[in-house]
Amino acid sequence: MVFFGGLLVFIGLGGVAFGIYAMFRGGRDDDPDEGGLGPIPERGIHILAGVRMLLFGAICLAAGIFAITQLG
Repeated sequence: MVFFGGLLVFIGLGGVAFGIYAMFRGGRDDDPDEGGLGPIPERGIHILAGVRMLLFGAICLAAGIFAITQLG
């Protein structure tokens, strides 16, 4: 169970890091005249995806810490 908790912590840290990266860096240097996803700007899509990954990472991190401390 400690291995599973450690794996969840590792996945959680990756999710948090990727979420923060997507919110602050993603879509920044895109040309506004090229492509896009319809009426929502590309930067907005990256912010939504970053928040979702940050939330997923935080849940995995909390679950991993819980598994290590309570069940280990």
